[in-house]
Amino acid sequence: MNDILILAFEYMKIGAVAIGGGYTVIPFLYYLVDKYKWFEVAQITQMIAVSNLTPGPIGINMATFVGVKVGGILGAAFVTFAFMVPSFIIVCSLSKFLKKNKENKLINNIMYGLRPAAVALISVAGLKIMNTTVFNLTKFLKTHNLSDFISLKAFILLMAFCAMGLKLKKNPMILIVAAIVLGLVIKL
Repeated sequence: MNDILILAFEYMKIGAVAIGGGYTVIPFLYYLVDKYKWFEVAQITQMIAVSNLTPGPIGINMATFVGVKVGGILGAAFVTFAFMVPSFIIVCSLSKFLKKNKENKLINNIMYGLRPAAVALISVAGLKIMNTTVFNLTKFLKTHNLSDFISLKAFILLMAFCAMGLKLKKNPMILIVAAIVLGLVIKL
């Protein structure tokens, strides 16, 4: 129960600063791995995949996933609730204020500054995920073998999916289904 309460508190803090959507939560997951060792770094990629496949906001899905991992169903309930509370309070508190002050230059400047911060959090998350799926600097520094630094298959898939993502701007489900099929084919 102690781990559940600590995790709920950590997710309440994360929920208060997760501006820009669910992907901004990912750097905080790495922090939780470093601090508490409740799960492995490689599991973050799995959490993201599962969260993307299930309906609902990715941040809430990841909170639920982490909650189940650490404390079962009770953990999922506590962590999901704790993650949502700060956003609910902030949105309710700020909605009238922002509506009333939408022409205020200071408010617009603050919002202008928050956008790049959200992009930075998402970019850091992407780089960390890429480091666990495509690149392995830690292993390379030990062996000095280039084949340990980069997974050629994963890199080719990354480039292919980036190209497809830019080309097929309509439906990301096509990429997800293609990734599942290719993953099965390559690993079989």
